[in-house]
Amino acid sequence: MKILASFLLIACVAGNANACGRYHDDWAGSDKAAHFGVSFALGVGASRLSDDTTTAFGLALLPGLAKELYDAGQDCNRFSWKDMSWNAAGAYLGVRTGNWVLGPTGVSYVRAF
Repeated sequence: MKILASFLLIACVAGNANACGRYHDDWAGSDKAAHFGVSFALGVGASRLSDDTTTAFGLALLPGLAKELYDAGQDCNRFSWKDMSWNAAGAYLGVRTGNWVLGPTGVSYVRAF
C-alpha cells in the first residue's frame, strides 16, 4: 500500500510538471530588462526616501520580492532567483545613482566645462 501511495504521489507531481511544459529561465531572458529597469527606477526613488543606503536598497527591492513571491504561488510558475538578481542589481545601481545625481539637498551633479 505504501508503494502504491508513493507511486501515485510521484505520478501526480510529475504530471503537474509535464502539463506546464519545461520551465525556461535564462539569465538574459526577455523579462530581465524589465526587472532591472523597474528596480533601478524604484532605487532612485528610494534614495530620496532614506539617507541610509541599505534601507533605500531594501525599499527598492521589496516590490520585486513581492512579485516573485506572487509568481511562486501561480500555476506553472516559480520563484526566480535570476529575476531577483536582476532586481537587486537594478535597485543597487538605482540607489547609488540617486545618491550621486540627487544629493541630500537636491540635484548635486554639476557638469564642469
